Amino acid sequence: MKQGIVSLFVLTVVLMGCTTEAERTQMRAALDSINQLNRSDQPFTAKDVEPYVRFFDRHGSPNDRLLAHYLLGRAYHEQGEAPMALECYHDAVECADTLSADCDFAQMSRAYGQMAFIFYQQGLYRQMITYEKYSEKYAWKGQDTLAALMSYEQKYLAYQRLGLTDSAVFIIEDVASKYEQYGYCQYSAIALGAIVRTLVDKGDYPKAKAYMDKYESKSGLFDAKGNIAPRREIYYKAKGLYYLYNNVLDSAEYYFRKELRDGKDFNNQNAGAMGLAILFQKQLQTDSASKYSIYAYTMNDSMYAQKTTNTVERMQAMYDYTRHQKIAIQEKENAANEKAKRQFSIGMLLLVVAVASYIIYKMYAEKKRKQAQYIRNLEELEQTQTEVLQLRAHAEEYEELIAKKEELLEEQNAKLQEQRKKSLQDHAASDKHIKASDIYQVLQKKQFGQKLTVQELRDCRKLVLEALPEFNNLLLSKQYKISVRDFDVCMLFRFGFRSKEISNMLDITQSRVSQICSKLLRDIFKKDHGGMPELIEILHDLY
Repeated sequence: MKQGIVSLFVLTVVLMGCTTEAERTQMRAALDSINQLNRSDQPFTAKDVEPYVRFFDRHGSPNDRLLAHYLLGRAYHEQGEAPMALECYHDAVECADTLSADCDFAQMSRAYGQMAFIFYQQGLYRQMITYEKYSEKYAWKGQDTLAALMSYEQKYLAYQRLGLTDSAVFIIEDVASKYEQYGYCQYSAIALGAIVRTLVDKGDYPKAKAYMDKYESKSGLFDAKGNIAPRREIYYKAKGLYYLYNNVLDSAEYYFRKELRDGKDFNNQNAGAMGLAILFQKQLQTDSASKYSIYAYTMNDSMYAQKTTNTVERMQAMYDYTRHQKIAIQEKENAANEKAKRQFSIGMLLLVVAVASYIIYKMYAEKKRKQAQYIRNLEELEQTQTEVLQLRAHAEEYEELIAKKEELLEEQNAKLQEQRKKSLQDHAASDKHIKASDIYQVLQKKQFGQKLTVQELRDCRKLVLEALPEFNNLLLSKQYKISVRDFDVCMLFRFGFRSKEISNMLDITQSRVSQICSKLLRDIFKKDHGGMPELIEILHDLY
């Protein structure tokens, strides 16, 4: 019983919060599909990801939750909602279990890298540096060497914007060396190309030339004719300035004009025009210098307008970020309240289950105790009854003892009367109860010639006491004074056995059985005529 209660308790707890492993596997496969869309730059929305965030927040591992919140951040970022994206990335890294052996550190690195990129776009360069350090740290923990080096490299952008050019140069040279060390030669060349302009401005022309050569020969960004990949044309300005400052003016003009021709955006047009203006001013070509200065000024105005628009957008984003933070805080509070309600409901349910289980156990224990007491009382009553039946054979000698025993018998019988009635209510009828008993099965086997033992007869009388109280009370009445043999004959008739079977089980003749029947009909039921059939009919009506 105790094991059953514990099992019920555990099952209740499990059923309240569980989901099937098949469902979790299916949801993880769907989340992985969205992750593939993200890695291949294919579109997906926040609404596509939100169901998985909700599911894995309740049923997922820390790595599942980390990925789900990260992808939600990517969706918001692609929708232009940088503040919400930043919030999601923060949630993502908070989901990670960094003490677990299977923690997805590489995914944590990507989340921190995305946060660093948002800070860069917002002009928050020192925050960018901090988060790139986190990105690098977790990439190393995740054994993603290339990602770690790339995160380290990105910090040079922030140092450059902060005017810390020496730090920017150090980072690029250091990471280029590490790229070479780990076999990423192309990445090393691309990194060095990023600081060519800085070295030219500093006047470090030998190093600038060495890095230009390596950039152009090993980066994989130039075609056979020396043209750089689209959207990287700003490099021509750095190369043009290198030739300008080294008085190779025809080469300088070539690269400035190449930038004007190939780079169509405001930045490249301004850079190319400004380079030509400086070149023609140096050559004392006043008209050409003026022409390109005016053009550069016009492009600079356009760039300023664009930067102003970007600044306004950033300010709007920061306003949105504050607003979104308030919304997020409110949502978290609501979620916390809902969680508290759920926990309270679960706690109350568990308390109810525990109390109910305790009550059921106590009821069961009390029922067992009463049943055991009932059996003991039955045995005592049967013992007293047997003694009375046996003493009646010596009525004169034991008259006083018989009287005491009969008095005791009445007391015990009265004590058990109510309990026997309740016991019988557990069965459809007394006959069904009799036939279901163990001793009745013994009688079935012995009816064809085997004599019943003393203990078997006592078990039969206990069954009568339990299942046939009216029958028992009538035969045991003091006024009839029937013997133990008479009682046993009536008892076996009531159980449904025939005369021959009873003579076998009691080891008496059939004529003796017949005599007992006639005597009982006359003495108890006041019938001067009739025999065995009439007695059996009367006995079967008694319960």
